[in-house]
This record gives sequence, structure tokens and C-alpha cells, in this order.
Amino acid sequence: MTPPAPAAVPAPMASARDAARDAMPIVVGYVTLGLAAGMLLAAQGLAWWWAPIWSVVIYSGTMQMLLVPLAGAGEPLGAIAASTLFVSGRHVFYGLGFPLDRVRGRALARLYAVHAITDEVYALLSSKDRHAMTGRYVLTVELISQSSWIGGTTAGALAGQWLADAIGERISLLGFVLTALFVVLAIENWRAHPDAAALCVGLVSGAVGLAMGGSAALLSALGVLALGLVGLYAVRRRRASGAGLGGGE
Repeated sequence: MTPPAPAAVPAPMASARDAARDAMPIVVGYVTLGLAAGMLLAAQGLAWWWAPIWSVVIYSGTMQMLLVPLAGAGEPLGAIAASTLFVSGRHVFYGLGFPLDRVRGRALARLYAVHAITDEVYALLSSKDRHAMTGRYVLTVELISQSSWIGGTTAGALAGQWLADAIGERISLLGFVLTALFVVLAIENWRAHPDAAALCVGLVSGAVGLAMGGSAALLSALGVLALGLVGLYAVRRRRASGAGLGGGE
């Protein structure tokens, strides 16, 4: 009898070349989206240097997009902070788990690993064999990804500033970028996960936000959305539990 073949040992991922190769899809997406985010910032009349500052400190594509109109409209700091909690609060849970166990050594490196893990980076690292990754690989992927976002937003803001100087007030027309972005994201999400109930919750939330208007528009919409999705999850879980009990009788 032929002995079973030994299990394949995953190749270690430790070098900067490995990280650069694996992070390339993120780089392409971040540069492209970053250009749009930077141009949106310029369209709101904000100075171009806000782009690299926000990209370093906030580093959340969706929130940076939303922050531009909020800051441009002079919304209260409390409203902006609450909106950030709704939109980017999930990043905290990313940092509490993977990939902290692969990053050892100085506290500064571990803190950066938490700060720099986004949806895309988390998805990339989660698809790899965690035992084959080193802390250097994880941090390099994060550094490359954030650098591409900083470069994209800064380049977009500078290009938007140049356009503002060239065409004047018509630069505000670039404000459609944010609306177009979320329309595309909504379409892609529907194609991947068609859910009529969740769509209705989103539409109701948007209607509530429009009805409230002013500085309360975003917060009220996000609050209704959060409550609606939690309620939808609870109803579906109860139905699934009831179906399971009924099937066991």
C-alpha cells in the first residue's frame, strides 16, 4: 500500500515582495477611489492638504467621502463623531481579532496594525494561511495599502485644486462623485446579495433623513438604518429558530 502523501506545507509569506504582490489589487482600487475622494474634497472648496491628513488619521474611504460634505457644511463635531461611529465602528472588531496574533514586538507596530486594517485588507489577510504569515508581511501589506490611499487622495485633491483654478465655481459639479459612488455600491451589493427587505429598510432610512433635513439628516438616517437592520436580523433569527424547532417534532 502506498503511504499517504505528506500534507503540503504552505509557503511562508514574509518578504516585501510577497506583500506588494498580494496588495496590488487593493492598490489599484485605492488609487482609483482615492482620486475621486480627493477631487470631491476640492469640489467642496476645502484645501488640498486636508486629503493627506484625513487619509493618515481617519483612513476610512466611506467616512472620508462622507466627511467632506459634513465638514464643508460646518456640521457640529458631535454629529461628525456619531456618524463616524455608525459608519466605521466595525473596524474596531477587525482590530480585536486578526491579524494581531501575527504582529509581535513593539506596541507601536501593533497599534498601527489595528489602525490600518480596512475591509479590503482584512479580506485579503483572511484569505491567506495565518500560520504562514509573518508580522512583517502583515504590516507591509497595510503600509502599501494606506500609502496608495494617501497618494490617490492627495493626487485627486491637487488635480481638483488645479481644476478649481481653471474653471472656477463649476468645480462644484464634481460633487456628483459621491452620489455616483454610492449608487454603484448599492447596485453591486444588490447584485451580490439581493435582499428586498434590507432594501426597503434603506429606502425608509433615506426618506427619514430627507424629511429631517439639516444637520440631523445623516444621523437620523443612520439611526433608523441601524435599528431597522437589527430588527430585521432579530425577526429572521426568530423565524429560523421556530422553523428548526418545528422540523424536529
